[in-house]
Amino acid sequence: MSSFRKLTAVNSSCPQCGVELVPEPDFYYGAMYISYGLSVALFIAVMVALNLFFDDPELMVYILSVLFFNVIFLPLMLRISKVLYLYGLGKIRYEPESE
Repeated sequence: MSSFRKLTAVNSSCPQCGVELVPEPDFYYGAMYISYGLSVALFIAVMVALNLFFDDPELMVYILSVLFFNVIFLPLMLRISKVLYLYGLGKIRYEPESE
């Protein structure tokens, strides 16, 4: 799993195929929008799960559980958002025959 100390670290190039992973300076700022969408999806999933498994929980239970799961999944969501942004706007394609 990712380290909380290296949340924004990105390799400059792929160690296997050598493709450049940072096309331009500050390229990954746009990934914040994807990360925001993932956080909203997690928020909705936690709210639905709490409503399904508990009978009318307190407001503080909602708030603490959403905060807890956002902090736990933050490294994963940041990594996924950067990968999705790179594949979407970076014009990079996965080519298994190049391995």
